[in-house]
Amino acid sequence: MAVRYVPQAVRGQAQLLLTGREVAAVVADPQTDPNTRALLSHVGAVKRFARAQGLTPTSSYERFVDVGRTAVVWVVSAAPPLSLEPVRWDVPVLGPFPYLGWFSQEDAAWHARRLRAQGLDVDVRPASAYSTLGWTRDPVLSTMLGRGPDAAGQLADVLLHESVHATLHVPGDTAFNEGLASFLAEQLTPRFLAEQFGAESAEARAWADTVSSSERRAARMHQAARALQALYASPLPVHDKLARKWRAIALLREELGTARWLNNASLAQFLVYESASGAFAALLARCDGDTRRFLAWMAAERTLAVRRSACP
Repeated sequence: MAVRYVPQAVRGQAQLLLTGREVAAVVADPQTDPNTRALLSHVGAVKRFARAQGLTPTSSYERFVDVGRTAVVWVVSAAPPLSLEPVRWDVPVLGPFPYLGWFSQEDAAWHARRLRAQGLDVDVRPASAYSTLGWTRDPVLSTMLGRGPDAAGQLADVLLHESVHATLHVPGDTAFNEGLASFLAEQLTPRFLAEQFGAESAEARAWADTVSSSERRAARMHQAARALQALYASPLPVHDKLARKWRAIALLREELGTARWLNNASLAQFLVYESASGAFAALLARCDGDTRRFLAWMAAERTLAVRRSACP
């Protein structure tokens, strides 16, 4: 697998680095469509806001690349049929990861088939963005630009999320890294929208609606994950566990109204991003909501199992 994964990752990243145009030039171009121009015009403000909140200044997001497709990578993850513990792969330099991103949908499908042949639950999802952790000048991608009323919030959330990765990355601890990035972006995006557009602006209200919907979905996903974890740990026969698992997942899909198939790999990925938000919220509160102090604390501890009793 590594023989195929690493070269495609290098080629895909090189293509992004060697194409595109400066954001300022795209905004100034009269041929740029109004939605793209409007969203890109806020990128500089997001970066300035991020720096003010303690995120590391980087040279990323100065260029724009139209990737010409609906996703920049397709993320493949896997989990055993009776466990929510994700399969992990060793990524050179970065350490173990519970997912792999493929620049080609065909390559992602190839990897997924190999994993399913091993009897694993497999999830393949499109991703609109990813981070090189500040090692290269990550561009703004066309896949980051939505067209709905929450598009400004969506772009700010993505840029802030990826900026957290560039600020602090703990090799081998994906749950900490993704949990921190998701949590801080969730905290900071409403603040940015309030500063940029006004607390009662259409942009701020649309994003608040999106977050509210996401929180309801997340609560139901957590509920399903807890129920499945209890089922898998029970003494029931394997065939009973499998039957109950698929009934629970079918009910989850129906309640969420999603056409996309779900399985253990889907829920395992959800937990990587969302399981630590409560713990991060408690720690931020101990820093009186000051993201600069909070980030300094997390950089020093590099784990949720903090040893200090007070925020520095």
